[in-house]
Amino acid sequence: MKRIQKQLKNKTLIISDPISIQYFTGYKNEPQERLMALLITETNHTLIINEMFPKPTGINYKTYQDSDNPVKTLNKLISTETILIDGHLPSRFLIPIISPNRIIKDGSSLINDIRNIKTPTEIEKMRIASKHNDRIMQEVIESIHEGITEREITETIKQKQSTSPLSGISFEPIAAFSENIADPHANATDRSLKKGDVILIDMGGIYQNYHSDMTRTFFYGENETIEKLYNIVLKANKAAINAIKIGVPLSHVDKAAREVIEKAGYGPHFTHRTGHGIGLETHEPLDVSSSNETIIKPGMCFSIEPGIYIQGVGGVRIEDLICVKDDEIIVLNQFPKQKMNLIK
Repeated sequence: MKRIQKQLKNKTLIISDPISIQYFTGYKNEPQERLMALLITETNHTLIINEMFPKPTGINYKTYQDSDNPVKTLNKLISTETILIDGHLPSRFLIPIISPNRIIKDGSSLINDIRNIKTPTEIEKMRIASKHNDRIMQEVIESIHEGITEREITETIKQKQSTSPLSGISFEPIAAFSENIADPHANATDRSLKKGDVILIDMGGIYQNYHSDMTRTFFYGENETIEKLYNIVLKANKAAINAIKIGVPLSHVDKAAREVIEKAGYGPHFTHRTGHGIGLETHEPLDVSSSNETIIKPGMCFSIEPGIYIQGVGGVRIEDLICVKDDEIIVLNQFPKQKMNLIK
């Protein structure tokens, strides 16, 4: 909280994103259609919540009832001319705040810049989440057999996550076979596994509110076409990780992965950014993309996940989570990346 207050001289910051409110106050709640907002100034902060919400501890708060106009409560607390708004506040709450004697600005970058720098405690929670994710991945691949379906694999992942120290899944897990891998976010189907198939598994879990995320691509028998792609993607993954250095832009990391795939002749088939930020959310605004010139700093954590996707053929993706420390680049997940054939 103090980190953000130092930057708010003669300004009020309004945060309505529940995850950011949780980050700055520790208060966790999903307001749905009701207003929940954290007002921060240089000297104080107040959380506005509905009377029915759980009451926070250790922070200032004001409540309103369903019969009240919550924006009136909000307006009474605003005393500065300049108001910074996050990107989450619905227009039905934003528009009544606007007036000729107020200057409304986007405060998202201020929030993101702070959330992007993870503390050692945050990094440790993500490391533990990744450790459990590694173990579950191993258990899942040991359960794979000829005839199993994509849907059965995703159900196995969720079942194993539910009985682990993880508190939940980071996202609906992806299990895709061969031609279905051509869709980077494929939905699981009843397609059954056969010899010669390739299996992509993308999964993540939550430990003490912090997320993990990992993708591996496996072989079920020989597949020379996809093995060639695998070697290219693995090289791109390693090139991107090697390019991560304090002081260089994230676009440089994306370029390192993309150049490997482009030189191999598959540039048009690498259809997404190289990575995304991660923390309290699976996807946080720290894109590893060609357009992001954000400079890498200690404390930043993000994924590295190059891929190749070819319609009617299939594809490969290999994803790791990276955290930047003062003196080293650490890979949170330790599950092997070398080619694995699951037929014993």
